[in-house]
Amino acid sequence: MPDFECQVSQDGEQQVALMAQDSARADALEVAARQALSTVHGRQREAAASRYKVSRYDIPVRLADGAALLFNSRTRSLILLSDGEAQIYRELAERSAFSGGQVSDRLLLEALVGGGHVVGAMVDEIAVVRDSYEATRGAKGSLTLTIAPTMACNFACGYCFQGLNKPTTKMKPDVQNAIVDFVKAKKDLKSLSVVWYGGEPLMGKDSIFRLSDLLISYCDKHKIAYSAGIVSNAWFLNGEMAAQLYTRRVRWVQVTVDGDRGTHDKMRPLTSGHGTFDRILDNIAEALDQTAISINARVNVGQSNVDNVDAMLDCFVERNFTRRGNFSVYFAPIEASTPESGSAYEERLSRAEFNRKVLALEERARRLGFASIQAPSNGFAGMCVAASHGGYVVSGEGVVHKCWETAHDPSKRTGSIFEPDKLHASVNASLWSQWTPFDNPVCASCKILPMCGGFCAHRFIYSNPAEAALPCPSWKWNTAEYIFSRAKDLGVVSADKWVPEEATVEAKQSGERHSLDTLQAAQARVLDKVSVLHGRQIDSAMLFAGEPALEAVPSHAPTEADRALQSTEP
Repeated sequence: MPDFECQVSQDGEQQVALMAQDSARADALEVAARQALSTVHGRQREAAASRYKVSRYDIPVRLADGAALLFNSRTRSLILLSDGEAQIYRELAERSAFSGGQVSDRLLLEALVGGGHVVGAMVDEIAVVRDSYEATRGAKGSLTLTIAPTMACNFACGYCFQGLNKPTTKMKPDVQNAIVDFVKAKKDLKSLSVVWYGGEPLMGKDSIFRLSDLLISYCDKHKIAYSAGIVSNAWFLNGEMAAQLYTRRVRWVQVTVDGDRGTHDKMRPLTSGHGTFDRILDNIAEALDQTAISINARVNVGQSNVDNVDAMLDCFVERNFTRRGNFSVYFAPIEASTPESGSAYEERLSRAEFNRKVLALEERARRLGFASIQAPSNGFAGMCVAASHGGYVVSGEGVVHKCWETAHDPSKRTGSIFEPDKLHASVNASLWSQWTPFDNPVCASCKILPMCGGFCAHRFIYSNPAEAALPCPSWKWNTAEYIFSRAKDLGVVSADKWVPEEATVEAKQSGERHSLDTLQAAQARVLDKVSVLHGRQIDSAMLFAGEPALEAVPSHAPTEADRALQSTEP
């Protein structure tokens, strides 16, 4: 096979000259070329013979012109199919398996394989997702601490998970020192993430400052990555306080604002009854002007304020929060997550109604620059401090929990920071370690499981028919709408391509949603596993009675089943 080279003459004119090389080199090149062609043809034959199937995590969304959007929740791939490609895809989806040779459009097959929309026929995708979940859950080298320097609060929010009878104690130095010792005892630690929580954590600011300084000093010395954020009502978050926090590497603040002035002041007053709206917005403005800290405004949406949230967004515009930068908004439903949740029982909207109304609010927030393009989570949204084996919630008294929703209730503690070796030994600790979304059929069959990961373990473990909040996230209720919104904001489709019949509330593109019955079944599965692990029957009545009822002496010696379950403990 001849060898072509490109030469340039002295006058700059480009000429292409065919240069015959010696016969040995020519023969070698020809052999190499034939081998390359043989390899290519072999790969083509192999691809044609390969067996494929459509991914169980594919979610197609029909468009008005016959085309379709195709989203895969495991790979997060989003592609646009023409009407012809969409028809081919639907035909493939009806088959349990197919060969590459059965797909006439080779480019389409390559795109589907490349995006994970089509996988090998023998691939067990749920096993792949489970392995990823467990690897994330048990990741070595990382530690997440949610620290409540106090559970005291100066607000009297009617729907608060703590109720209105809040303690006033603050964290003492011995607890702070025990937390530092706990961190130092973690061998091979690579990263430490801290979230300051409460109550209102800034009512315990001295503990935040001292503990931050100690932890940062240790982490810097040992080359451990340190990061922090805070959940605050912003009453004390003026510019000076924001600067103090920022120097201690607090990079984000979650602040709750529940509507315009009148609505917010009714829903989130001081314990004295006075309003809080104006001071919160003044403090947000100062913090944004004087520091690089990011502020994320959470809006809890319920019966009383759903129609006043637009006016709140107008207030944010008037304050020039978009131009100040580092300010964003997101919406969450008011739900009764604990028996102490007070007015949440009357305030909560049905999830269908909430998600229908929040779509318009999210769209407006994006137009105003308060929210980014709709995007799926990077990892498992449900991999919070509670689900992770490397996550702990520490109260001001040194009591350790797995979830911040239980931090106000000592009967649900998992141990004490002063006894770190026992943190995984209690029944309460086992409830969290034995829960997994793969144990219940609704989660296991869900098409957004790789994004969701069960979303909220607390709602499964402490499910109570009279009080339960359903765990499925907004992506479950607005699957098609979010996929379409993302594609629209990326310029892939126009608004007139939406098909109303694709509304997720009815179409359920991602599968069935949880109900009170499925939550009860999932809770029963956890209790069965924990009963075996601890050698006695544990039921839901004992679960809600708390630690005294749960920590009875086991009635029999460990069996092989017990030991098998214990091997899953972190």
